[in-house]
Amino acid sequence: MSFDYRLGGTSIQRVNQVHDLGILFVPSLNFRPHIDYMTTKAFRVLGFIRRHSSNFSSSNCLLALYYALVRSVIQYGSVVWSPYTAVDICRIDRVQNSFMSFAGHCLNIPHPPHDYGPIRQALRLDSLSVRRDNFGISFIQGLIAGRVDSPRLLGELSFRIPSNTRLQSYFYIPTNKFNFSMNAPLLKMMHNANNFIDY
Repeated sequence: MSFDYRLGGTSIQRVNQVHDLGILFVPSLNFRPHIDYMTTKAFRVLGFIRRHSSNFSSSNCLLALYYALVRSVIQYGSVVWSPYTAVDICRIDRVQNSFMSFAGHCLNIPHPPHDYGPIRQALRLDSLSVRRDNFGISFIQGLIAGRVDSPRLLGELSFRIPSNTRLQSYFYIPTNKFNFSMNAPLLKMMHNANNFIDY
């Protein structure tokens, strides 16, 4: 065991990852390890549901189990780790697709192979990407309205003062050369808010 730092005479061990409030952080601030951890946990719980509710014929019961035990896992803290690469988005969507496949079988919902559209429509399930974007917009609105008590984050919002009253962009988004910085959580939320927010 090696110790790389000292603070006030106390040796501090270097670690490769830290769990903070249920989110897995690594030194690179890449959230792929967290997505791995989260989807693995969600699939494990979904497997439990599949084993014990294969005879269910109520969509309300299946959805209640999914919302409470699975979807809550894969959307917790998404304003922090919301993915921007197609690979990570697809990996998270696989969880909901797996549930829809199971629900479609239990409820006898006709659908072509690997086409979950009819099941999503029958169950009125929102896309996980849309839900993550909506959480971000709600977070921004909460900051502005004072429901989220974080003066530091509120100070990071770049409000745009338009000279043209027809301009509908409420936030200034700086130009970034790299996807990583362009998709930083707060910048991504401001970008989504520019597209969808309605005051």
